[in-house]
Amino acid sequence: MDLDKLERIIKNEKWEELIGFFDAINEDYLKTVEKYDLFRISFYTWYVMAEWGRLSPKLEKCLNQAENILLDAFKIATEKYSNDGDYLWFYGYLISVFPEHFVSVYSDYLKAENTGKQMLNVASQMQYTLAIIFNEKFSEKDVLESGKKDLENIFDKSTEVYNYFIKMIELMVPSRILCNVK
Repeated sequence: MDLDKLERIIKNEKWEELIGFFDAINEDYLKTVEKYDLFRISFYTWYVMAEWGRLSPKLEKCLNQAENILLDAFKIATEKYSNDGDYLWFYGYLISVFPEHFVSVYSDYLKAENTGKQMLNVASQMQYTLAIIFNEKFSEKDVLESGKKDLENIFDKSTEVYNYFIKMIELMVPSRILCNVK
């Protein structure tokens, strides 16, 4: 499956093509993809729901499909990687930012949100740089640079998922520096 094509479809807002692409993704397929491709698929489905779903009525048809894929990918990732720093940071972030997409797993919004935060905390305790950054427990520039390098090891620099997390890191820098100036 061409995940770069999936990214182009989302960037160009070709929702009919997206529905066809999502039709090709099922639980059996998700079980065969490698870890970082599973994360990319999770990100794109999460991103469509979180960033585009509320803005485009054209997406209504595929939002349920996206959520099902996200939850299947999360279930598979949990079975395979639950003690992995990449997993804890990545899904901890997705869950803590938009817990409503994980309510069916955790039974309610607050439980989902707290689980996501707890995942980030565990990854932070493991000294996983990206979790430290996204868990708001840092202010040092070297931590940011290390986190950017970790992202490069997980996601190709030309992907939307990489760009999204780089933007989030860059948005955090000025606000964290200002908060520590007091």
